[in-house]
Amino acid sequence: MHLPPRAMPCLLLPCLLALAACSTQVELRMAQQQEQWAGEAARQGRWPQALRTYEDAIDNVELGHGDASWQARLHQQAALAARAACRPDALDYHVRSAAALWQRIGQAAPPAPPATEPSCGTRP
Repeated sequence: MHLPPRAMPCLLLPCLLALAACSTQVELRMAQQQEQWAGEAARQGRWPQALRTYEDAIDNVELGHGDASWQARLHQQAALAARAACRPDALDYHVRSAAALWQRIGQAAPPAPPATEPSCGTRP
C-alpha cells in the first residue's frame, strides 16, 4: 500500500503523540522509583546520595509533567537531605523551589528546615 505524501503527516502526528505519552509515563514511573531510592538512602544516613537521587526524581517529574505538589514535596525532601549533607547552597535552592511551587498551586508551604550549622551531618 502506497500512501500519498499528504497522508504522512496525518499518520505521523498520532504516532508522535503516543510516543510522547509513553515517554511521560516512563519518566513519572522512574521518578517514583527514584523517590523510593532516595528515601532508603536517607534512612541509611547516606545524605549526599539521597540528595542526588531526590534531584533526579525532581527532574523526571518535571520532564513527565507531573503534579506540582509532588514536585514541591520532592524539593522539601531534597532540602532535608541537603541540610544533613552540609549543602547550604542546595538547601536554599530546594527551600525556595518548594515555596514557589506551593505558592503556584495556592497552598501554604510547610516550614523550611533550619540552617545547616547546628545539625550538619545528622538525621533531620
